[in-house]
Amino acid sequence: MKHIPLLLLLLLLPGLPAVAQDYVVFNGGISTEERATAPDTGTRLVFFVRAGNFLSNVTVLVKDASGRELVNTVTLGPWLILNLPAGRYQVQASIAEGETQSLAIDVDGSSREYGFMFTSVE
Repeated sequence: MKHIPLLLLLLLLPGLPAVAQDYVVFNGGISTEERATAPDTGTRLVFFVRAGNFLSNVTVLVKDASGRELVNTVTLGPWLILNLPAGRYQVQASIAEGETQSLAIDVDGSSREYGFMFTSVE
């Protein structure tokens, strides 16, 4: 029991990495109504198939330039909107059919959209 206060102190110290999901501001967008409620700002990742249909259930991993994992989640719809600090990130998106895509993105404070088109699902 002596170690519990030390653990609490370590968790409260500034400079420790944020919880990965703290960077996710929107995860979904299956319906038009749901997409209408999505924030207009941030880094928007959009997942779709070649025919143009939206895709959900995509596993997304985002790492910063030092390789630290910031986001590791499964999408609930075709949109994942992130609020990332300025910098360069590596985004990896994978679907159950085994297809994986990686993309390096730069975040500079402006709103940007990045599309991930998967070809193994139609």
